Amino acid sequence: MPMTLMDAKPPKPKRGIFKYIPLPLFIIILAAIAGFVTYSLWDYPEERAISRFLTTLEKGDYRKAYQLWKPAPSYQFSDFMHDWGPEGDYGKIRSFEIIHTESKGSTTVLVLVRINHEEPPLGLLVDRKTKGLAYSFY
Repeated sequence: MPMTLMDAKPPKPKRGIFKYIPLPLFIIILAAIAGFVTYSLWDYPEERAISRFLTTLEKGDYRKAYQLWKPAPSYQFSDFMHDWGPEGDYGKIRSFEIIHTESKGSTTVLVLVRINHEEPPLGLLVDRKTKGLAYSFY
């Protein structure tokens, strides 16, 4: 016997969140959230490299901080101590705050840091691949 329109079963009621939000809109919202999270955390590894460097300086472990800087051969430990040691531009590092990060091309990130509550903030560059640090020329 052929099935007629009157014999068709009613559709299953929607369950969960799909009662309120259609599937295409749900996918768009999910993609937007994923994009926002990715954008927010894009420079996190470079911020972490700066934080690790400055925390090491706070602890007074200058040899380890020098290694984290990953200096060029021409930048000797004595130069590093002149810049970052207790007698350096900022003195003993007691506190720091990462203010802003900004990608500069595909290989470098500019990180602005306030050290010991001093103004203006210091710009440091972080190489994405090696996590080596340098003073900013931006």
